[in-house]
Amino acid sequence: MTSIGGGKDAARGRHPIRVVTQRTGLTAALLRAWERRYGAVEPGRSKGGQRLYSDLDVKRLLLLRQVVDAGRSISHVANLPATELEELVGEDRRARADLGVWQDGGVAVRDGTAGGSDEIATYLNATERAIEDLDVGSLESTLYRAALHLTPAFLLDEVLVPLLRKVGERWREGTLGPASEHLATGGVRRFLEWFINARSGTGGPLLLVGTPTGQVHELGALLAGASAASVGWRAVSLGPDLPGNEIARAVRRTGAAGVALSAVLMGGQEESLVDEIGVVVEGVGPDGFVLVGGEAARSLRERVEAMGAVYLPSLAALRGWLAARSVSG
Repeated sequence: MTSIGGGKDAARGRHPIRVVTQRTGLTAALLRAWERRYGAVEPGRSKGGQRLYSDLDVKRLLLLRQVVDAGRSISHVANLPATELEELVGEDRRARADLGVWQDGGVAVRDGTAGGSDEIATYLNATERAIEDLDVGSLESTLYRAALHLTPAFLLDEVLVPLLRKVGERWREGTLGPASEHLATGGVRRFLEWFINARSGTGGPLLLVGTPTGQVHELGALLAGASAASVGWRAVSLGPDLPGNEIARAVRRTGAAGVALSAVLMGGQEESLVDEIGVVVEGVGPDGFVLVGGEAARSLRERVEAMGAVYLPSLAALRGWLAARSVSG
């Protein structure tokens, strides 16, 4: 297996699997599968038989994660030399920058190709059954399995977004009880928090996510955070229903590059929502950016953009915008 430079110490196994999962964002189960099935890395062993990974192993796994996230099969790339992996990562970054910018009508091209319609339908059906059965364990385990087998783009766009849309529709129709709705949102929230923590690297730019005053539903913001983490950003959630001045203060105090706000509620809150976004934009100032998405923001796009915020119509557009910024920055 071709190594990635770094000298003798870099090749010495010294990192236990829990350290590697934190550094790479890979789950322990996925890491073991890559080793066992594809020989992606060959860790050493401690005297007690514990896996120990070298710095070179960690670097290789980070490269593999990036090319797999872009849509390639691990079976096709697991044994490529490091130089080829690095070339693929560079190509993918340039492609995301090209595809992620505004297209006609402001719609960005969706990234990722892994995940057939039958496989996605299987995950959706399983999550819906779990919600019906009030089985939160099954719901979360299904989402973790989906994270193991799907690229982040397909996991977010083709599983989580449709699932939450279906839950919302059934809630409004009255065909889904309060307990099931609470179970669904709670399970998805915990999964997204795990995903953000697992995927957020230590070296990427920082993005805060949250919702302004009056916006109590935070799943849109967590989806934005997960999308950011999937393209190499560090994402931190501020939670829901925060005053604009507090959001801006958090951006300044943390040194974040910017903030992504989710706004989904309407019902006569349009003016207050516009005012709150304006407070965030003014407080963040010219050194940061304010991204806005969600159904409520969609109808207010012209006013939001006139204040200096950036409206993004989808998670794919958000990933493209952030990927392009990290490449150019």
